[in-house]
Amino acid sequence: MPRFLFQVQQGKVPGTPAIEDVLSDSYTARKIALGMCADLAKDIVAGLTEDSEWRLDVLDEYGKPVFRIRLLAESLEAPVTESVALPLKRREALC
Repeated sequence: MPRFLFQVQQGKVPGTPAIEDVLSDSYTARKIALGMCADLAKDIVAGLTEDSEWRLDVLDEYGKPVFRIRLLAESLEAPVTESVALPLKRREALC
């Protein structure tokens, strides 16, 4: 039976040592990865900061990626600067 590695990474550096398991196939590895993510979801989200990423990679015994779960927290708004911000009274009048 094939071996699979489960590698968690938050940001640019791997967070914990990979977890290795012997499973029947990649479909089973995928189901286990999804279950791990579901179990950790509350802690993952609490640790995400703006413009950060959490990732769980499933690798086969040769190190080839077979499945990945990514959670990405990113701001889609342009930062507001003083030069483009409306004065407070004018903004309130527009609302």
